Amino acid sequence: MQNSAVKPRTRARSEGAKPEVQPSTRRNREQRIREILDTARQVFQEDGYAGFAIRRVADRMGITHGNLQYYFRTTEDLLRTALPAYLSQVMEDYTNIANRPGTDAAQRCSTLINRIFQNLNETDLPKFMVEIWAFASHEAYVAELLRDMQTRFRGIFAKLLSELHPTLSSDECLVRAAVIAAQMDGMTIFASHGDYPGRDYVELVRVAKRAVKMLVNASPQVLKSETPLRRPRILPGSSNAPVNVFGAHGDLQPGLLDLRVQQSALDAFHYRPTAQGKRREIKINEIVATAANLLATEGYANFTLARVARELGILPSALQNYFPTHDDLLRSTLDAVGRAYLDRYSEIGKPSSKAALERLSEIAADVFEEVCIPGVQQLWIEMFALAQHSDLTREIVGGGYAAYRVVCANLIREIDSSATARECLSRATLIAALVDGVTVLRFGAEHQPVSVDRAFELVMVMTVLIAQGRITTTDVP
Repeated sequence: MQNSAVKPRTRARSEGAKPEVQPSTRRNREQRIREILDTARQVFQEDGYAGFAIRRVADRMGITHGNLQYYFRTTEDLLRTALPAYLSQVMEDYTNIANRPGTDAAQRCSTLINRIFQNLNETDLPKFMVEIWAFASHEAYVAELLRDMQTRFRGIFAKLLSELHPTLSSDECLVRAAVIAAQMDGMTIFASHGDYPGRDYVELVRVAKRAVKMLVNASPQVLKSETPLRRPRILPGSSNAPVNVFGAHGDLQPGLLDLRVQQSALDAFHYRPTAQGKRREIKINEIVATAANLLATEGYANFTLARVARELGILPSALQNYFPTHDDLLRSTLDAVGRAYLDRYSEIGKPSSKAALERLSEIAADVFEEVCIPGVQQLWIEMFALAQHSDLTREIVGGGYAAYRVVCANLIREIDSSATARECLSRATLIAALVDGVTVLRFGAEHQPVSVDRAFELVMVMTVLIAQGRITTTDVP
């Protein structure tokens, strides 16, 4: 009797304690998962998609590999959870701001823009985004994730624009939202690798906010009244498309790259071309063009001497006769591509019979057309991503980007002689970011088709307005 009386009480205590233990266990598990996902995000953006591994996440957390696999069995399982978790968090924040009750559309839009710039300036979001853009070229599920995000992002602004401008058609709202997104994405790319002095960066952010808010608030009449100065546009892929650095399908053109070693004036005076030297130049052109194409199509993870040699059909030892190390080949490839573009833009920017505004518009139009080519999109995104992990790449990409902005800044000084040097550079950076951001327009195009021609026209209008400093707005703090 005594034993039978004790057992029910014991069972009752056990049953009563179970609900108290389970929530605690569940909370601990949820907390551990949050820690894993946050660490995975940090490893992804710091080590890159090429260096990401589940073991590195475990090492960063100070736990065993097996312990982490209790939650996520494979690297892909972890990435498939960590990447959308972070993007969902960001997009949920933006959506909540855009839908905040009790405030009008103008206030919500202004608050949203300020939050986006806060994320660009004060968080690691730019590094994460550049890395995931590059990763999307190699993983279908990542590309789909970005398509969904860009669709939501543009949709948020399109909805706000429809409230602010009831007379705008849904297509016009979407085009304007896409250009706003391009400006933000271009600023994201710049923030991921830019090295801007304090006061100059403050001026850049101020001008960027003004430009975005002006694009949001401007009446259709204001934007349509501008006739952008530019050369006739030829869409990539058309039969009469110009042959620039890249062909219509994004293949690098070997014969268009000047890869001769830079020589001193004295060496150049004594140098006499030989048949052997000419053959060597042609081979170097072929190697670098092949390397650039591989960087674009297979990503920086596969940019190796062995892979380039295999693509060329030669032994790695033969390739090393031209480029002894990986860094030698990487430097020559990045230098060649960057110089090909910079030389062209410098030539366009030189004083001529054309007005400065027309020359600047021609450069912006040229960049827009180039970044609409898939191969160019992939190459530049891979370069920006690699710049986050390679000092050599960061030096070359940063130097080329700075020189490109100086070309634009000099033109802006011709256009507006009253602008200070800091204002000219800020406007130049903003224009560069605007056209660079077009590289991300492809994400979401399946779900939200955007007229490329109309987006081009709007980008060119904004280029003119920014260059002239005509981006005043009343609600910028």
